[in-house]
Amino acid sequence: MERPESNRGGERALCRLEEIPDGQARGFLPYNREDRLFAVRRGPQVRVYINSCPHNWRPLDFAQDRFLSADCRDIVCYAHGAHFSIETGECTSGVCLGEFLIPVPARVEDGIILIPLELPQAPE
Repeated sequence: MERPESNRGGERALCRLEEIPDGQARGFLPYNREDRLFAVRRGPQVRVYINSCPHNWRPLDFAQDRFLSADCRDIVCYAHGAHFSIETGECTSGVCLGEFLIPVPARVEDGIILIPLELPQAPE
């Protein structure tokens, strides 16, 4: 795989799609940034979000790569139990109902997940 910091027209490689098991999630520490990301794979599709709950802008996971509910249908903030849609990032239950995770545009090309060099920022 090419180096993650390489520039592909304003994009960089996050990882190979096959490095995320189908139906699962994986967390990432971006290069040269404090924000953390996570990706959820559904077959050939992937959704990437900033790892920050809109309730208090803290990481959602309590352990490495633990972002999904037991049935793998929702993203869960383990700090207070809020559930989010994998497809939209909208909070569907919990203290931040109706709020959204911060999406990161992502696409898959030749089996590599590409994201922008400039990532969206969580509010301070």
